Amino acid sequence: MRGLLTKDERAVVFFLTASLVVGSLVLAARRVDPALVPSARPGTADSTVWEPAVEEWPVDINAGGVDDLIRLPGIGPVKAEAIVRARSERGAFASVDDLLEVKGIGPKTLAGLRPFAVASGPPAPADAQRDTGSREPPAGGEHTP
Repeated sequence: MRGLLTKDERAVVFFLTASLVVGSLVLAARRVDPALVPSARPGTADSTVWEPAVEEWPVDINAGGVDDLIRLPGIGPVKAEAIVRARSERGAFASVDDLLEVKGIGPKTLAGLRPFAVASGPPAPADAQRDTGSREPPAGGEHTP
């Protein structure tokens, strides 16, 4: 008795096992904390050093461009452009929940990106930032606004 499996059957089992291993590695890689990605340090012998990556969280959906928005989970270039387009058409988002109005973003996508996004208010105009309280003119009779 030579073996339980023929040469072709062993090849199929090997292929299926290898596919399972590769698939498991891909799934595990998706679950890795983004802060543990390798970052290159120029000028060192070992240019790949495991250290936290510099990420700026949260992403401001009212100020971020396409490059910033694609860092959000579930947001690729097309959805990022849709967010920028919607923001320019309708104005600033009042909250992250307003992203549901953007085509292609549903409750599931919103739930995944909510911890990583904020919606800042529009910047205050320069006049509103000045002190508008009444002041007494400086001694000497000169009045400055």
